[in-house]
Amino acid sequence: MPGINLGLIEAGDADRDSFVASLVGRYGLTDRLEVEARVPYVYRHDRFTTVAAVEQSITRTQELDANDLGDIEVSGRYQLNSGNDGWPIFVAGLRVKSDTGVGPYDVDFDGFAVAKGLATGSGFWATELGVTMLYPSDPAVIYGGVSYLHSFANDVDKQVGDNIFVGKVEPGDGISASIGFGLALNPKFSVSFGYSHHYIFPTDTEVNGTSQSSNSLSIGALQMSLSYRLNQRITLINSFEFGVTSDAPDMRLTVRVPYTF
Repeated sequence: MPGINLGLIEAGDADRDSFVASLVGRYGLTDRLEVEARVPYVYRHDRFTTVAAVEQSITRTQELDANDLGDIEVSGRYQLNSGNDGWPIFVAGLRVKSDTGVGPYDVDFDGFAVAKGLATGSGFWATELGVTMLYPSDPAVIYGGVSYLHSFANDVDKQVGDNIFVGKVEPGDGISASIGFGLALNPKFSVSFGYSHHYIFPTDTEVNGTSQSSNSLSIGALQMSLSYRLNQRITLINSFEFGVTSDAPDMRLTVRVPYTF
């Protein structure tokens, strides 16, 4: 049976790429307590292509680029127990994220409330509290963790487009969990495999005096990491994440080169 289309039907494709370079410093205050500071610099490139169903030769493409400072973070971790008598080791962590990056409401908008730039940060302060479990089982280490992220509301109070005024915004909190294991193949080389899942609650936004809620997000990813110790001070770590839910990025690659003083 033939179908009938009412109105204009369009198909869209969005490609989003980002590159983040972070300078991270970590210092052990005691044999159980360490603090960390992270300063990221973000580059983003988004490409949007829209194809009209009535005439596939009609396409519209928009490309946006941005590079700026991201959200600076400070954190601390404390080892709660020694792990003796067959007990796993528990580590408590606290992370505080600032709003130093360009937020989603800091960019310019056109008259139709479409952003003309890209954000390099969330635009809101947030704090995260979590606990990680480590259980040595030679030659492997089993790990797992849970955390809760709270984002602080803010009064944006900004005109977006010709007819939209954004008032108070309450970003959704988040719950995260992870599990996996690391395996030492020799004194220099190790691998790890795991799974992480993040659930982000809806964001409440005051638009023209009316509260509106976004959809929740469910972000799940399979993780793999390779670590090779080049010498006593330098280690090369290469990590991969492959998204397994619709809200997760397809793939994320992380390269770290920790240096021990």
